[in-house]
Amino acid sequence: MILARSFSIQVHNLRQLISFIQVLESEIQFAKTTLPNVIAAEARQSSGDIGRFLQLVNKGLAAGTGERFSVIWEEGLNNLAANGLPAAVLEDLHHVGEVLGMSDTAEQVKHLKVAMHRLGQALETAEQEREKQARLWQYLGFSAGLLIILLLF
Repeated sequence: MILARSFSIQVHNLRQLISFIQVLESEIQFAKTTLPNVIAAEARQSSGDIGRFLQLVNKGLAAGTGERFSVIWEEGLNNLAANGLPAAVLEDLHHVGEVLGMSDTAEQVKHLKVAMHRLGQALETAEQEREKQARLWQYLGFSAGLLIILLLF
């Protein structure tokens, strides 16, 4: 059951990432909100693995150590990597972190749109995988439990 749940968590995390990237894109493109303000607002609203990622990035930005944004972003991504996000998604997010705050609005929006497209593809793959694997692991877990009960009696 725990393994089956991990597939659902991955789908949930990808949905939250897509939502965050969409908000980030609209804030950069239309509201011209600064990156630290967007991340701080989203860190307060998000929960789970993505919320922790945003809180780490927000904490790094608030520390005011003079660290480049891409380095702080990468530290947050390391936390996401530990929580089982696919390597392809992490690579896409790594590229986004290198561009954010370092180029003009149009360039940032372009990279965010590419990231959203790739995250959407990863979400579709994760949903298909969840459907197959979650059902399999639930049946195996139920069957193993039933077998143990039968062996005890």
